[in-house]
Amino acid sequence: MSCNRLKLNCSKTEFIIYSSKHAVVPEDLELRIGDSLVTPSEQVRNLGVTFDKHMSMKTHVRNACSSAMVSVRHLGKIRPYLTCEAAKSVAHALITSKLDNCNSLLAGLPASTLKPVQRVLNITARIVSRCLKDTHVQHMLRSLHWLPIDSRVLFKVLLIIFKALKGYPLYIAELVRVHKSRPGLRSGSDNLLHIPRTRVGFGDSSYPAFASKAYNDLPRNIRQSPSADTFKARLKTYLFNRM
Repeated sequence: MSCNRLKLNCSKTEFIIYSSKHAVVPEDLELRIGDSLVTPSEQVRNLGVTFDKHMSMKTHVRNACSSAMVSVRHLGKIRPYLTCEAAKSVAHALITSKLDNCNSLLAGLPASTLKPVQRVLNITARIVSRCLKDTHVQHMLRSLHWLPIDSRVLFKVLLIIFKALKGYPLYIAELVRVHKSRPGLRSGSDNLLHIPRTRVGFGDSSYPAFASKAYNDLPRNIRQSPSADTFKARLKTYLFNRM
């Protein structure tokens, strides 16, 4: 750090121990940094994302929903004075941008964890579209051309994988490997990814395992898209047809 002319702020330094709910973690662990004695934190914040010690992401979901709901209430108050397009622009700028922030980290989480985020999106869609109370949420989302939360997460993950296969960003590209099949097989031209083996169910949510499996499940014409713009258009159409 001294080479880069940086100085560690001992009073603001945190560390966290990630473990499963069933693991036994010693409670007397401490780190001495300078003159400060640092104990493990229950949760830490990095780049706007809150990580808890079990990586359940429930704290991050709760914070994101709480922040977005403030804007939802404000949008509800001014909605009568806005056109539909203006309301959609406000919703994108103040609400869905918060729900979509780093949402690829929510990949592989249980539906119960994503349910609060989907509820916020449903409320926003109802306010923007001004539909009747008995209108089904799928009809509202389709009319606005909005994907549900699980599809939005999947869309972000697959887009990152597509770009990683083109070589950027490098730190993501290093996590995925193209599956090498035997010469002469038809699957050799499918551009499938190698799915790493995982020993526990929690490992299925890891980025290389979850993203590779989801990418391999895509139709061939989507995987073989010539550009990122074409990939996004085909992928969004594919996800909408699955609703």
